[in-house]
Amino acid sequence: MPRAMLSEQELDQMRQRLAQAALELYAEQGYEAVSFRELAQRLGISHTLPYRYFDNKDALFAQVRTGGFLRIRAMLEQKDPRHLDAPARLFALGQATVDWVKAHAAAYRLMFSMQQPPLEQYPELLRARREAFGYLVDVVRDGVREGSMQGEPLTVMHLAWVSVHGLLTLHAADQLVHGRTLDQLMQPLLQTVIGQQLRAPATRSRAAAAPRSRRGGKQA
Repeated sequence: MPRAMLSEQELDQMRQRLAQAALELYAEQGYEAVSFRELAQRLGISHTLPYRYFDNKDALFAQVRTGGFLRIRAMLEQKDPRHLDAPARLFALGQATVDWVKAHAAAYRLMFSMQQPPLEQYPELLRARREAFGYLVDVVRDGVREGSMQGEPLTVMHLAWVSVHGLLTLHAADQLVHGRTLDQLMQPLLQTVIGQQLRAPATRSRAAAAPRSRRGGKQA
């Protein structure tokens, strides 16, 4: 008797269950411990059933990573203080990201693991990564537009991300062992990285002074 066709919702629900179980097993025992047979045992399903939802382990972990980036993107949107200027927004989003990584260190390690196939093989994962990063690029773009920041937004955000990601990765790998914690280092790091992209106060003063000098000049 042929299997009943599953709806997209049913397929997605089982993929999410398998992905969550894979993340939990990864957090407990590491990458090599994750297998379809072990996941099936944990979920109480046939050991062949996971193959109905994922072609292989790479596809399974791509699902896990995609979910992580989607959650980060949603977190950024939720935590964004849009009423502030761009530098203040970036400080707030940086702290929100720290809080997320502290609560999901295993997910963060997996999302940026060196054991990954080329991202082009998994377009949904690549799109989720770009959307999360693009949200921050847009904040910098707003800063350049409003005059509170300078530089080319995509390059600025790449440089900031390289620095922040390095610190977050050390924390997630439990490698901050030289006397400073993630919380102690993040604010000085953000001040340094973001501060380099701020408009110089003198530049703003000169721009503001020009109209005043014209108004205050000698009358004809």
